Amino acid sequence: MDRTTVAIIKQAFQQAKQSGGGTYVGGEDVLLALATEPSLARDVLADLGVTPERIRTVSTKRAQARAEEIGGPPLRPGGDRAEPVLHLDPTAHAALGRAEGLALAWGHPRTEPEHWLLAVLYSDPTVLGDLLDGLGTSADAIVAELRRRGAQVPEVAAPTYRPWRGSHHLDISAADWEPLLALLRKEHPPGSPWRWSFNYFADDADHRGRVHAEESIDLLALLAATKQDRTS
Repeated sequence: MDRTTVAIIKQAFQQAKQSGGGTYVGGEDVLLALATEPSLARDVLADLGVTPERIRTVSTKRAQARAEEIGGPPLRPGGDRAEPVLHLDPTAHAALGRAEGLALAWGHPRTEPEHWLLAVLYSDPTVLGDLLDGLGTSADAIVAELRRRGAQVPEVAAPTYRPWRGSHHLDISAADWEPLLALLRKEHPPGSPWRWSFNYFADDADHRGRVHAEESIDLLALLAATKQDRTS
């Protein structure tokens, strides 16, 4: 790895340690690193309101909201973590490869912070989309500002983040979740127009779970259908 990549990863590890949570470095930690170290990438982010302080504030609020939805503690509660950060998560690993690929494709002998910023912006939009939306910006807006300032950017648009259209949830028992999840996978597989997700309760993972779905998915009707199939 080149010096820029090493410096960004070290800073991302430090940011992850300050944020608290699991033993990994993710896309948000990479964004925090880029918003911290002096560079064109940091200047662009700052001008669009993406500062370390605002990232942490919005991230904490969203973590707390998610925790309330699933009935458990925030995934990234902040403060010192008991365990050390051990590795990059899949998003950060992908960003590393994407940043190096952009640098090589554009004839640069090493990565620059701008390559890393583009790498995380062109990740799965669910990784940072909600955070950027809460910060009042988007991947497209950041890419446009990089372009305006003379940075080289991909000719294709960044993936678009699409917020959930309405949201409701259903708490289910262990006996119900596998039949319901199987039906959801069948009726609404990945890539379908309407989305859903599932979490276990942090304090009762063996017995209770919660399914979240967009407004067009009738969870009660689907659960009733699975129970009818089991009794027929």
